[in-house]
Amino acid sequence: MKAQSLILVLGFTALLVTVASTTPQKAPKTEAERILARAKPDDFMGEEGCASCHEGKVAAFKASPHRAMLSDKRAPLDHQGCEGCHGAGGVHRDEKNPEVISFRAMTPKESSAACLRCHESTLDKNHWKGTAHAKNDLSCVSCHQIHPDSDPDWEKAALVKGKVDDPRSPLYAAKFEPKAMLKAEETKVCGQCHASSVAEFRQSDHHPVPEGRVTCSDCHSVHPTKGTKALKASDQRTCVKCHAEYAGPFVYAHDPVEGVSGEGCLECHRPHGSSHGKLLNSSSRGLCAQCHTEKLAQHYPGQTCWTAGCHVAPHGSNSDPRFLKH
Repeated sequence: MKAQSLILVLGFTALLVTVASTTPQKAPKTEAERILARAKPDDFMGEEGCASCHEGKVAAFKASPHRAMLSDKRAPLDHQGCEGCHGAGGVHRDEKNPEVISFRAMTPKESSAACLRCHESTLDKNHWKGTAHAKNDLSCVSCHQIHPDSDPDWEKAALVKGKVDDPRSPLYAAKFEPKAMLKAEETKVCGQCHASSVAEFRQSDHHPVPEGRVTCSDCHSVHPTKGTKALKASDQRTCVKCHAEYAGPFVYAHDPVEGVSGEGCLECHRPHGSSHGKLLNSSSRGLCAQCHTEKLAQHYPGQTCWTAGCHVAPHGSNSDPRFLKH
């Protein structure tokens, strides 16, 4: 009986081995995955092997935040050093068919997929596909650098030329060290594509982005996931982080402030800049008349709603439902 059981176990084990060996492996989906899958353990030669040809790049990499992420010797070989991003050095040096993962040569889709091998905790592949950045054919390296360029003027070289503002533009008076491995200061990187926002920052009344007191990511989620939107929260919650005095609660709140109707704060204000004071969409009675059209013709002509001495609480009142002065 024991012999029969042993035969059955051995036979079942052999069947599992046969099935495992004949099960087709998933084909690599991207160029980076294909090059990494081609590598054998002996093809990985470490940073020293790369430095023989790319001494400047290796030195720059050692000074970058990526070095800390890719220096764990317990990690798989394809997650260490230069080869963690660019593939095995032995494959790159193959005399018959040399290949390397080049982020400049890949399509934006493939380039971002290569980054997300390690950065899925920031944004997974499916969420990235749904972002406005991905839909506009941008990639991670459109904004970020893998390691600082060895060019001493790397900030100027990294930005897309001929678009919005030169890195030395007087629009942005404040100077900051680039963060999150961006190619330049955050406002300059975003301004390459968001030209209309840069133009609004030139208006007479604007959020203090050029002065360096606010930056884009204070309000916007740069890597929105399924649980977030481009704004970090609904615009009211984003705005009242700084403008708490307008958050309420009020006994009688203006509908947009409570989010009952309209677009919240954006119903009356322009978020980046305006030619009207207090970032308003319009001046005088025209702002209120965009909703209260019935009051436009005969209700205190020649006066603005907030200077006629009647309405004094545009966001909300604790004493009168018509926001009247008492």
